Amino acid sequence: MRVKIFSMNNPMGRKGQNQQILEDQINQWLSQNKGVEIVRVEQSASGGSFGASLWMISVWYNENESQ
Repeated sequence: MRVKIFSMNNPMGRKGQNQQILEDQINQWLSQNKGVEIVRVEQSASGGSFGASLWMISVWYNENESQ
């Protein structure tokens, strides 16, 4: 099993554009790796009043042996 981690600082900044960028990165990776079997997806967030927020998305997957 392998993991791919995506992250974005201030994901809700720029009127949601950063959120769209993160989404686009994940979708691009998925389209470039069609042979993967997604096993698990986790999201974590940090930050708050005193620091910029950070989102991390972890995609746990198995690689297709024929790829």
